[in-house]
Amino acid sequence: MSKTKVVIMLPALNEENSIGEVIDDIPFTALRDRGYDAIAVVIDGNSTDRTLEIAREKGARIIIQQGKGKGLGVRQALALCHPDDRENGEARISCEGSTAMRDAKYLIMLDADGTYPPEHIVDIIDALEKGADVVMGSRFLGTIADGAMTGLNRLGNTVLSDAATVLYQQRCTDLCTGMWGFNAKALEELELDSRHFELEAELFAESAKKGLGIVEVPISYLPRKGETKLVPLKAGFAILDKLLERRFFNAAGDLELKTAKRSEKSPSPTPFQLL
Repeated sequence: MSKTKVVIMLPALNEENSIGEVIDDIPFTALRDRGYDAIAVVIDGNSTDRTLEIAREKGARIIIQQGKGKGLGVRQALALCHPDDRENGEARISCEGSTAMRDAKYLIMLDADGTYPPEHIVDIIDALEKGADVVMGSRFLGTIADGAMTGLNRLGNTVLSDAATVLYQQRCTDLCTGMWGFNAKALEELELDSRHFELEAELFAESAKKGLGIVEVPISYLPRKGETKLVPLKAGFAILDKLLERRFFNAAGDLELKTAKRSEKSPSPTPFQLL
């Protein structure tokens, strides 16, 4: 009897202090016992430390993104889920990193900085099995360890989450969470153009606009291992801009035009190096 494929996607950039432990903590055995074939795929943003070496030692598949930014790397990886849908006419790539992303029933994404305990992957899959299209791991419904989140980040996330709730009429308690789950339907329908840390806002906005079933599950949040790459105020304004853009441009049909103009200056979401 064939097992249900689950991809555990880990965006990473210079996470040598945490990537090994994160992969080790993925509950592969528990998932296998439940009938899932789980594969860890690291989406590397061109790390200059030992991130890739450690990830390979732990058995993860590797995709090295082309260009900078978490949003761009995630988009390049998601494009591999449905390679036949790409519109740029590139030949199908048949190497290991590419095939790892294909034909997954569920895709779980979590940051590789050690702040999101992989044990919650089971909770997210349970919510997907119960019918959710998109699952958000909410730190504010769960527990936040001492020192894991600054007061400024807590305030900013609360304000942005409230704004998202009002703009999209969809409850959101943790807009900036780095732990998500998607079923195959969501992966087919999401259309993204984020390049950086506004990605999570766009994932929520797109899911709400497309009428996908969004569910939040409580998760815990731990202090990160290593330096943060987030600049709070800059990221906050970019996130708010993405919420407003998706809310109002999508409805008017202007987003496609805006995206087309932007693509003239931005790398395609599909180039990457696969290892």
